[in-house]
Amino acid sequence: MNSPIRSAASSLVTRAEQRAILTVTCSAAFLFFNSFGSIGVALPTMQKQFGSSLAAIQWVSLMGTVAVSSLSLCFGRAGSILGQKRIYKTGVALYTIGAGFGALANSFAALLSARVVMAIGLAMAVPMSTAILATAFEPKSRGRALGTFASAVAVGRMTGPTIGGFLLELGGWPWIFWMNFLIGSAVTLAVGKIFLGPGEQRHEPFDVWGSLLLLLSYPALLLGLTFAPTAGWTSSFVAGCFIVGLVGLPIFVWIELRTKKPLIEITMFKHKVLAAAVAAAVLCNITHYPVGLCAPLYLQNVLGASAVVTGLVLAVLPLSTALASWISGRLADRLDAALIACVGLLLIFGGIVYYSGLETDHNLVYIIGALAVVGTGLGIFTPSNQKVAFASVQQDDYGILAAILSSFGTAAGTIGTTMAVALMELRGGQRLWAEPVVFASAQHFAFSCLAPIGLLALLIAYLSRTADSHR
Repeated sequence: MNSPIRSAASSLVTRAEQRAILTVTCSAAFLFFNSFGSIGVALPTMQKQFGSSLAAIQWVSLMGTVAVSSLSLCFGRAGSILGQKRIYKTGVALYTIGAGFGALANSFAALLSARVVMAIGLAMAVPMSTAILATAFEPKSRGRALGTFASAVAVGRMTGPTIGGFLLELGGWPWIFWMNFLIGSAVTLAVGKIFLGPGEQRHEPFDVWGSLLLLLSYPALLLGLTFAPTAGWTSSFVAGCFIVGLVGLPIFVWIELRTKKPLIEITMFKHKVLAAAVAAAVLCNITHYPVGLCAPLYLQNVLGASAVVTGLVLAVLPLSTALASWISGRLADRLDAALIACVGLLLIFGGIVYYSGLETDHNLVYIIGALAVVGTGLGIFTPSNQKVAFASVQQDDYGILAAILSSFGTAAGTIGTTMAVALMELRGGQRLWAEPVVFASAQHFAFSCLAPIGLLALLIAYLSRTADSHR
Protein backbone atom coordinates (compact mmCIF):
# COMPACT_ATOMS: atom_id res chain seq x y z
CA MET A 1 0.00 0.00 0.00
CA ASN A 2 3.07 2.24 -0.18
CA SER A 3 2.77 2.81 -3.94
CA PRO A 4 0.45 5.57 -5.09
CA ILE A 5 -1.83 5.08 -8.04
CA ARG A 6 -0.04 6.53 -11.03
CA SER A 7 -3.02 6.89 -13.33
CA ALA A 8 -6.71 6.19 -13.56
CA ALA A 9 -6.10 3.91 -16.54
CA SER A 10 -6.30 0.29 -15.47
CA SER A 11 -3.45 -0.68 -17.78
CA LEU A 12 -1.05 1.34 -15.59
CA VAL A 13 -2.22 -0.09 -12.26
CA THR A 14 -0.16 -2.97 -10.88
CA ARG A 15 -1.65 -5.97 -9.10
CA ALA A 16 -0.33 -4.71 -5.76
CA GLU A 17 -2.01 -1.37 -6.35
CA GLN A 18 -5.24 -3.09 -7.37
CA ARG A 19 -5.22 -5.06 -4.12
CA ALA A 20 -4.67 -1.84 -2.17
CA ILE A 21 -7.55 -0.10 -3.96
CA LEU A 22 -9.86 -3.06 -3.39
CA THR A 23 -8.92 -3.32 0.29
CA VAL A 24 -9.47 0.32 1.11
CA THR A 25 -12.72 0.71 -0.87
CA CYS A 26 -14.14 -2.46 0.69
CA SER A 27 -13.15 -1.28 4.17
CA ALA A 28 -14.89 2.03 3.59
CA ALA A 29 -17.96 0.30 2.14
CA PHE A 30 -18.21 -1.95 5.20
CA LEU A 31 -18.06 1.10 7.46
CA PHE A 32 -20.61 3.10 5.47
CA PHE A 33 -23.25 0.40 5.24
CA ASN A 34 -22.63 -0.86 8.76
CA SER A 35 -23.54 2.62 10.01
CA PHE A 36 -27.05 2.43 8.54
CA GLY A 37 -27.92 -0.48 10.82
CA SER A 38 -25.86 0.52 13.85
CA ILE A 39 -27.25 4.08 13.99
CA GLY A 40 -30.78 2.78 13.35
CA VAL A 41 -30.59 0.62 16.48
CA ALA A 42 -29.76 3.68 18.58
CA LEU A 43 -32.64 5.88 17.38
CA PRO A 44 -34.99 5.11 20.33
CA THR A 45 -32.22 5.95 22.82
CA MET A 46 -31.45 9.22 21.03
CA GLN A 47 -35.14 10.10 21.00
CA LYS A 48 -35.42 9.63 24.77
CA GLN A 49 -32.26 11.61 25.52
CA PHE A 50 -33.11 14.62 23.36
CA GLY A 51 -36.90 14.45 23.80
CA SER A 52 -37.41 14.61 20.05
CA SER A 53 -40.52 13.52 18.22
CA LEU A 54 -40.52 10.28 16.25
CA ALA A 55 -40.83 12.22 13.00
CA ALA A 56 -37.81 14.35 13.89
CA ILE A 57 -35.57 11.48 15.01
CA GLN A 58 -36.30 9.65 11.74
CA TRP A 59 -34.20 12.25 9.95
CA VAL A 60 -31.08 10.93 11.67
CA SER A 61 -31.57 7.68 9.78
CA LEU A 62 -33.15 9.08 6.60
CA MET A 63 -30.37 11.59 6.01
CA GLY A 64 -28.00 9.02 4.53
CA THR A 65 -30.57 7.45 2.22
CA VAL A 66 -31.87 10.77 0.91
CA ALA A 67 -28.36 12.15 0.36
CA VAL A 68 -27.11 9.08 -1.50
CA SER A 69 -30.23 9.12 -3.70
CA SER A 70 -30.23 12.82 -4.55
CA LEU A 71 -26.63 14.03 -4.27
CA SER A 72 -24.90 11.04 -5.89
CA LEU A 73 -25.76 12.20 -9.41
CA CYS A 74 -24.21 15.61 -8.78
CA PHE A 75 -21.05 14.14 -7.32
CA GLY A 76 -20.88 11.52 -10.05
CA ARG A 77 -20.67 14.29 -12.61
CA ALA A 78 -18.27 16.26 -10.41
CA GLY A 79 -16.03 13.19 -10.26
CA SER A 80 -15.80 13.12 -14.04
CA ILE A 81 -14.75 16.79 -14.07
CA LEU A 82 -12.63 17.16 -10.92
CA GLY A 83 -11.36 13.59 -10.62
CA GLN A 84 -12.89 10.51 -9.04
CA LYS A 85 -10.11 10.13 -6.48
CA ARG A 86 -10.48 13.72 -5.28
CA ILE A 87 -14.24 13.33 -4.76
CA TYR A 88 -13.77 9.94 -3.06
CA LYS A 89 -11.09 11.18 -0.66
CA THR A 90 -13.14 14.23 0.25
CA GLY A 91 -16.21 12.06 0.85
CA VAL A 92 -14.42 9.65 3.18
CA ALA A 93 -12.89 12.55 5.11
CA LEU A 94 -16.25 14.35 5.45
CA TYR A 95 -17.94 11.18 6.66
CA THR A 96 -15.24 10.75 9.31
CA ILE A 97 -15.41 14.38 10.45
CA GLY A 98 -19.20 14.15 10.68
CA ALA A 99 -18.93 11.01 12.80
CA GLY A 100 -16.59 12.81 15.19
CA PHE A 101 -19.02 15.71 15.56
CA GLY A 102 -21.84 13.21 16.05
CA ALA A 103 -20.02 11.59 18.95
CA LEU A 104 -19.64 14.99 20.62
CA ALA A 105 -23.21 16.19 19.92
CA ASN A 106 -25.02 17.44 23.03
CA SER A 107 -28.26 18.48 21.32
CA PHE A 108 -30.53 17.12 18.62
CA ALA A 109 -29.63 20.03 16.32
CA ALA A 110 -25.91 19.24 16.69
CA LEU A 111 -26.53 15.54 16.04
CA LEU A 112 -28.60 16.25 12.94
CA SER A 113 -25.94 18.66 11.66
CA ALA A 114 -23.31 15.95 12.09
CA ARG A 115 -25.47 13.50 10.17
CA VAL A 116 -25.77 16.04 7.34
CA VAL A 117 -21.96 16.12 7.05
CA MET A 118 -21.79 12.31 7.16
CA ALA A 119 -24.54 12.04 4.53
CA ILE A 120 -22.76 14.39 2.13
CA GLY A 121 -19.62 12.30 2.58
CA LEU A 122 -21.59 9.14 1.81
CA ALA A 123 -23.05 10.67 -1.34
CA MET A 124 -19.55 11.55 -2.53
CA ALA A 125 -17.80 8.30 -1.67
CA VAL A 126 -20.36 5.53 -2.35
CA PRO A 127 -20.81 6.02 -6.12
CA MET A 128 -17.12 6.79 -6.63
CA SER A 129 -16.20 3.43 -5.09
CA THR A 130 -17.48 1.28 -7.97
CA ALA A 131 -16.31 3.85 -10.54
CA ILE A 132 -12.77 3.67 -9.15
CA LEU A 133 -12.86 -0.14 -9.13
CA ALA A 134 -14.14 -0.24 -12.70
CA THR A 135 -11.31 2.08 -13.72
CA ALA A 136 -8.55 0.25 -11.84
CA PHE A 137 -9.48 -3.29 -12.90
CA GLU A 138 -9.45 -4.41 -16.50
CA PRO A 139 -12.62 -6.13 -17.78
CA LYS A 140 -11.24 -9.66 -17.33
CA SER A 141 -10.92 -9.15 -13.55
CA ARG A 142 -13.51 -6.43 -12.96
CA GLY A 143 -16.24 -8.87 -11.90
CA ARG A 144 -14.07 -10.22 -9.09
CA ALA A 145 -13.47 -6.70 -7.77
CA LEU A 146 -17.14 -5.71 -7.97
CA GLY A 147 -18.17 -9.00 -6.37
CA THR A 148 -15.78 -8.51 -3.46
CA PHE A 149 -17.05 -4.96 -3.02
CA ALA A 150 -20.67 -6.16 -3.01
CA SER A 151 -19.73 -8.73 -0.35
CA ALA A 152 -18.25 -5.98 1.84
CA VAL A 153 -21.48 -3.98 1.50
CA ALA A 154 -23.57 -7.01 2.45
CA VAL A 155 -21.39 -7.84 5.47
CA GLY A 156 -21.67 -4.22 6.60
CA ARG A 157 -25.46 -4.38 6.37
CA MET A 158 -25.54 -7.72 8.18
CA THR A 159 -23.37 -6.69 11.14
CA GLY A 160 -24.69 -3.14 11.58
CA PRO A 161 -27.54 -3.85 14.04
CA THR A 162 -25.43 -6.30 16.06
CA ILE A 163 -22.43 -4.01 16.39
CA GLY A 164 -24.67 -1.04 17.08
CA GLY A 165 -26.55 -2.92 19.79
CA PHE A 166 -23.31 -4.03 21.44
CA LEU A 167 -21.86 -0.50 21.47
CA LEU A 168 -25.17 0.89 22.71
CA GLU A 169 -25.10 -1.46 25.69
CA LEU A 170 -21.42 -0.86 26.29
CA GLY A 171 -21.29 2.90 26.37
CA GLY A 172 -24.36 4.51 24.81
CA TRP A 173 -25.08 5.83 21.33
CA PRO A 174 -22.01 8.16 21.16
CA TRP A 175 -19.83 5.05 21.04
CA ILE A 176 -21.38 4.16 17.69
CA PHE A 177 -20.21 7.47 16.29
CA TRP A 178 -16.80 7.10 17.95
CA MET A 179 -16.39 3.73 16.23
CA ASN A 180 -17.23 5.33 12.89
CA PHE A 181 -14.80 8.15 13.59
CA LEU A 182 -11.90 5.89 14.60
CA ILE A 183 -12.30 3.42 11.74
CA GLY A 184 -13.07 6.27 9.35
CA SER A 185 -9.84 8.03 10.40
CA ALA A 186 -7.81 4.92 9.60
CA VAL A 187 -9.55 4.55 6.23
CA THR A 188 -9.03 8.26 5.49
CA LEU A 189 -5.29 7.93 6.13
CA ALA A 190 -5.10 4.82 3.94
CA VAL A 191 -7.06 6.51 1.16
CA GLY A 192 -4.77 9.53 1.28
CA LYS A 193 -1.71 7.30 1.05
CA ILE A 194 -3.01 5.21 -1.86
CA PHE A 195 -4.88 7.76 -3.96
CA LEU A 196 -2.31 10.45 -4.57
CA GLY A 197 -3.36 13.18 -6.97
CA PRO A 198 -6.85 14.10 -8.15
CA GLY A 199 -7.14 11.43 -10.85
CA GLU A 200 -8.33 11.99 -14.40
CA GLN A 201 -9.89 15.43 -14.91
CA ARG A 202 -11.80 17.14 -17.69
CA HIS A 203 -12.14 20.84 -18.34
CA GLU A 204 -15.91 20.96 -18.76
CA PRO A 205 -18.67 23.15 -17.34
CA PHE A 206 -20.80 21.86 -14.49
CA ASP A 207 -24.58 21.79 -14.96
CA VAL A 208 -25.48 24.15 -12.10
CA TRP A 209 -29.13 24.75 -12.99
CA GLY A 210 -29.83 21.08 -13.60
CA SER A 211 -28.18 20.20 -10.30
CA LEU A 212 -30.19 22.77 -8.33
CA LEU A 213 -33.45 21.59 -9.85
CA LEU A 214 -32.56 17.96 -9.18
CA LEU A 215 -31.63 18.71 -5.56
CA LEU A 216 -35.00 20.38 -5.08
CA SER A 217 -37.30 17.89 -6.79
CA TYR A 218 -35.65 14.49 -6.29
CA PRO A 219 -35.42 14.57 -2.46
CA ALA A 220 -38.97 15.98 -2.33
CA LEU A 221 -40.32 12.98 -4.24
CA LEU A 222 -38.37 10.52 -2.07
CA LEU A 223 -39.55 12.16 1.15
CA GLY A 224 -43.14 12.08 -0.06
CA LEU A 225 -42.85 8.37 -0.78
CA THR A 226 -41.13 7.74 2.58
CA PHE A 227 -43.65 9.58 4.78
CA ALA A 228 -46.84 8.82 2.83
CA PRO A 229 -47.51 5.46 4.54
CA THR A 230 -47.33 7.01 8.04
CA ALA A 231 -48.39 10.64 7.56
CA GLY A 232 -51.07 9.87 4.99
CA TRP A 233 -51.17 10.42 1.23
CA THR A 234 -53.32 13.51 1.60
CA SER A 235 -51.33 15.28 4.34
CA SER A 236 -50.07 18.73 3.40
CA PHE A 237 -46.41 17.76 3.78
CA VAL A 238 -46.67 14.66 1.60
CA ALA A 239 -48.82 16.43 -1.01
CA GLY A 240 -46.36 19.33 -1.14
CA CYS A 241 -43.44 16.94 -1.62
CA PHE A 242 -45.21 15.17 -4.48
CA ILE A 243 -46.08 18.44 -6.20
CA VAL A 244 -42.48 19.67 -6.04
CA GLY A 245 -41.11 16.33 -7.20
CA LEU A 246 -43.58 15.62 -9.99
CA VAL A 247 -43.32 19.15 -11.37
CA GLY A 248 -39.58 19.56 -10.95
CA LEU A 249 -38.33 16.25 -12.37
CA PRO A 250 -39.91 16.65 -15.85
CA ILE A 251 -38.42 20.16 -16.02
CA PHE A 252 -35.06 18.68 -15.02
CA VAL A 253 -35.25 16.18 -17.89
CA TRP A 254 -36.22 19.00 -20.28
CA ILE A 255 -33.17 21.01 -19.17
CA GLU A 256 -30.84 18.01 -19.48
CA LEU A 257 -31.92 17.40 -23.07
CA ARG A 258 -31.05 20.99 -23.98
CA THR A 259 -27.85 21.51 -21.99
CA LYS A 260 -24.53 21.17 -23.79
CA LYS A 261 -22.87 19.34 -20.89
CA PRO A 262 -25.77 17.99 -18.79
CA LEU A 263 -25.60 16.41 -15.38
CA ILE A 264 -26.89 13.16 -16.89
CA GLU A 265 -26.33 12.31 -20.52
CA ILE A 266 -29.85 11.14 -21.33
CA THR A 267 -28.53 9.86 -24.66
CA MET A 268 -26.50 7.27 -22.75
CA PHE A 269 -29.68 5.25 -22.45
CA LYS A 270 -29.89 4.85 -26.21
CA HIS A 271 -27.44 1.99 -25.62
CA LYS A 272 -29.89 -0.88 -25.18
CA VAL A 273 -27.62 -3.01 -22.99
CA LEU A 274 -26.94 -0.11 -20.61
CA ALA A 275 -30.61 0.87 -20.47
CA ALA A 276 -31.56 -2.74 -19.75
CA ALA A 277 -28.94 -3.07 -16.99
CA VAL A 278 -30.18 0.09 -15.24
CA ALA A 279 -33.84 -0.87 -15.71
CA ALA A 280 -33.20 -4.37 -14.35
CA ALA A 281 -31.47 -2.92 -11.27
CA VAL A 282 -34.34 -0.49 -10.64
CA LEU A 283 -37.07 -3.12 -11.05
CA CYS A 284 -35.10 -5.61 -8.95
CA ASN A 285 -34.87 -3.13 -6.05
CA ILE A 286 -38.57 -2.32 -6.24
CA THR A 287 -39.25 -6.05 -5.88
CA HIS A 288 -36.93 -7.07 -3.05
CA TYR A 289 -36.54 -3.95 -0.85
CA PRO A 290 -39.92 -4.41 0.91
CA VAL A 291 -38.66 -7.69 2.36
CA GLY A 292 -36.47 -5.63 4.70
CA LEU A 293 -39.57 -3.96 6.15
CA CYS A 294 -41.98 -6.90 6.14
CA ALA A 295 -39.76 -9.79 7.26
CA PRO A 296 -39.10 -8.53 10.84
CA LEU A 297 -42.80 -7.70 11.26
CA TYR A 298 -43.79 -11.14 10.00
CA LEU A 299 -41.31 -12.86 12.31
CA GLN A 300 -42.41 -11.01 15.44
CA ASN A 301 -46.10 -10.30 14.83
CA VAL A 302 -47.08 -13.50 13.04
CA LEU A 303 -44.60 -16.18 14.14
CA GLY A 304 -43.99 -14.69 17.59
CA ALA A 305 -40.20 -14.76 17.29
CA SER A 306 -38.11 -12.93 19.88
CA ALA A 307 -35.94 -9.94 18.97
CA VAL A 308 -32.79 -12.07 19.16
CA VAL A 309 -34.21 -14.78 16.91
CA THR A 310 -35.52 -12.14 14.51
CA GLY A 311 -32.08 -10.60 14.23
CA LEU A 312 -30.43 -13.95 13.57
CA VAL A 313 -32.98 -14.94 10.92
CA LEU A 314 -32.76 -11.58 9.15
CA ALA A 315 -28.98 -11.94 8.94
CA VAL A 316 -29.52 -14.83 6.51
CA LEU A 317 -30.31 -12.47 3.62
CA PRO A 318 -27.14 -10.29 3.72
CA LEU A 319 -25.01 -13.35 4.59
CA SER A 320 -26.31 -15.13 1.49
CA THR A 321 -25.69 -11.98 -0.55
CA ALA A 322 -22.12 -11.69 0.70
CA LEU A 323 -21.26 -15.29 -0.15
CA ALA A 324 -22.99 -15.23 -3.54
CA SER A 325 -21.43 -11.87 -4.52
CA TRP A 326 -17.93 -13.21 -3.99
CA ILE A 327 -18.68 -16.20 -6.22
CA SER A 328 -20.70 -14.28 -8.81
CA GLY A 329 -17.95 -11.76 -9.51
CA ARG A 330 -15.53 -14.54 -10.37
CA LEU A 331 -18.07 -16.32 -12.56
CA ALA A 332 -18.81 -13.06 -14.39
CA ASP A 333 -15.13 -12.82 -15.35
CA ARG A 334 -15.10 -16.34 -16.82
CA LEU A 335 -18.60 -16.68 -18.26
CA ASP A 336 -21.25 -14.42 -19.81
CA ALA A 337 -21.84 -11.72 -17.18
CA ALA A 338 -25.27 -10.90 -18.62
CA LEU A 339 -26.33 -14.54 -18.31
CA ILE A 340 -25.09 -14.64 -14.70
CA ALA A 341 -27.19 -11.54 -13.98
CA CYS A 342 -30.25 -13.27 -15.44
CA VAL A 343 -29.69 -16.25 -13.14
CA GLY A 344 -29.61 -13.86 -10.17
CA LEU A 345 -32.85 -12.22 -11.25
CA LEU A 346 -34.49 -15.62 -11.66
CA LEU A 347 -33.55 -16.50 -8.08
CA ILE A 348 -34.85 -13.16 -6.79
CA PHE A 349 -38.14 -13.69 -8.59
CA GLY A 350 -38.40 -17.23 -7.21
CA GLY A 351 -37.52 -16.04 -3.71
CA ILE A 352 -40.19 -13.33 -3.78
CA VAL A 353 -42.81 -15.82 -4.97
CA TYR A 354 -41.66 -18.19 -2.21
CA TYR A 355 -41.84 -15.37 0.38
CA SER A 356 -45.32 -14.32 -0.76
CA GLY A 357 -46.62 -17.79 0.15
CA LEU A 358 -45.67 -17.55 3.83
CA GLU A 359 -48.67 -18.05 6.12
CA THR A 360 -49.34 -18.12 9.85
CA ASP A 361 -48.67 -21.87 10.10
CA HIS A 362 -45.17 -21.76 8.59
CA ASN A 363 -42.14 -22.10 10.85
CA LEU A 364 -38.76 -20.36 10.81
CA VAL A 365 -37.27 -22.80 8.31
CA TYR A 366 -39.56 -21.51 5.56
CA ILE A 367 -38.70 -17.85 5.98
CA ILE A 368 -34.99 -18.69 6.32
CA GLY A 369 -35.25 -20.46 2.97
CA ALA A 370 -37.02 -17.52 1.35
CA LEU A 371 -34.46 -15.00 2.64
CA ALA A 372 -31.59 -17.24 1.55
CA VAL A 373 -32.95 -17.50 -2.00
CA VAL A 374 -33.53 -13.74 -2.31
CA GLY A 375 -30.13 -12.96 -0.80
CA THR A 376 -28.34 -15.41 -3.08
CA GLY A 377 -30.11 -13.94 -6.10
CA LEU A 378 -29.04 -10.43 -5.10
CA GLY A 379 -25.46 -11.55 -4.66
CA ILE A 380 -25.41 -13.19 -8.08
CA PHE A 381 -27.18 -10.33 -9.86
CA THR A 382 -25.53 -7.19 -8.51
CA PRO A 383 -21.82 -7.53 -9.44
CA SER A 384 -22.52 -9.22 -12.78
CA ASN A 385 -25.08 -6.56 -13.74
CA GLN A 386 -22.64 -3.83 -12.74
CA LYS A 387 -19.99 -5.40 -14.94
CA VAL A 388 -22.41 -5.43 -17.87
CA ALA A 389 -23.27 -1.77 -17.26
CA PHE A 390 -19.67 -0.56 -17.04
CA ALA A 391 -18.77 -2.45 -20.21
CA SER A 392 -21.45 -0.43 -22.03
CA VAL A 393 -19.94 3.03 -21.50
CA GLN A 394 -16.63 4.82 -21.96
CA GLN A 395 -14.27 5.17 -19.02
CA ASP A 396 -15.00 8.90 -18.84
CA ASP A 397 -18.60 8.07 -17.90
CA TYR A 398 -17.82 5.56 -15.12
CA GLY A 399 -18.45 8.14 -12.40
CA ILE A 400 -21.89 9.21 -13.56
CA LEU A 401 -22.88 5.59 -14.32
CA ALA A 402 -21.93 4.52 -10.80
CA ALA A 403 -23.96 7.44 -9.45
CA ILE A 404 -26.96 6.47 -11.59
CA LEU A 405 -26.88 2.87 -10.34
CA SER A 406 -26.57 4.02 -6.72
CA SER A 407 -29.14 6.81 -6.89
CA PHE A 408 -31.76 5.05 -9.00
CA GLY A 409 -31.37 1.86 -6.99
CA THR A 410 -31.95 3.57 -3.64
CA ALA A 411 -34.91 5.52 -4.98
CA ALA A 412 -36.41 2.36 -6.46
CA GLY A 413 -36.15 0.66 -3.08
CA THR A 414 -38.08 3.52 -1.49
CA ILE A 415 -40.76 3.24 -4.19
CA GLY A 416 -41.03 -0.51 -3.71
CA THR A 417 -41.38 -0.23 0.05
CA THR A 418 -44.07 2.44 -0.30
CA MET A 419 -45.94 0.28 -2.81
CA ALA A 420 -45.81 -2.72 -0.48
CA VAL A 421 -47.15 -0.76 2.49
CA ALA A 422 -49.95 0.74 0.39
CA LEU A 423 -50.93 -2.67 -0.98
CA MET A 424 -50.90 -4.23 2.48
CA GLU A 425 -53.04 -1.46 3.94
CA LEU A 426 -55.42 -1.76 0.99
CA ARG A 427 -55.85 -5.47 1.71
CA GLY A 428 -55.68 -5.48 5.51
CA GLY A 429 -57.28 -2.19 6.47
CA GLN A 430 -57.35 -1.26 10.15
CA ARG A 431 -56.81 -4.86 11.26
CA LEU A 432 -53.47 -5.12 9.43
CA TRP A 433 -51.21 -4.54 12.45
CA ALA A 434 -53.46 -6.17 15.03
CA GLU A 435 -54.26 -9.61 13.61
CA PRO A 436 -51.52 -12.03 12.44
CA VAL A 437 -53.82 -13.73 9.93
CA VAL A 438 -54.68 -10.40 8.33
CA PHE A 439 -51.01 -9.38 8.18
CA ALA A 440 -50.01 -12.66 6.53
CA SER A 441 -52.83 -12.34 3.99
CA ALA A 442 -51.95 -8.72 3.22
CA GLN A 443 -48.26 -9.60 2.86
CA HIS A 444 -49.17 -12.38 0.43
CA PHE A 445 -51.25 -9.93 -1.62
CA ALA A 446 -48.52 -7.27 -1.70
CA PHE A 447 -45.69 -9.56 -2.78
CA SER A 448 -47.91 -11.32 -5.30
CA CYS A 449 -48.37 -7.90 -6.89
CA LEU A 450 -44.63 -7.11 -6.71
CA ALA A 451 -43.44 -10.46 -8.10
CA PRO A 452 -44.38 -9.63 -11.73
CA ILE A 453 -42.09 -6.59 -11.50
CA GLY A 454 -39.22 -8.97 -10.73
CA LEU A 455 -40.26 -11.11 -13.70
CA LEU A 456 -40.23 -8.00 -15.90
CA ALA A 457 -36.67 -7.26 -14.76
CA LEU A 458 -35.65 -10.78 -15.77
CA LEU A 459 -37.30 -10.47 -19.19
CA ILE A 460 -35.64 -7.11 -19.88
CA ALA A 461 -32.20 -8.44 -18.90
CA TYR A 462 -32.60 -11.63 -20.92
CA LEU A 463 -34.00 -9.98 -24.06
CA SER A 464 -31.25 -7.33 -24.05
CA ARG A 465 -28.67 -10.10 -23.77
CA THR A 466 -30.08 -12.05 -26.71
CA ALA A 467 -30.44 -8.87 -28.78
CA ASP A 468 -26.83 -7.89 -28.05
CA SER A 469 -25.52 -11.36 -28.96
CA HIS A 470 -27.10 -11.04 -32.43
CA ARG A 471 -25.71 -7.60 -33.21
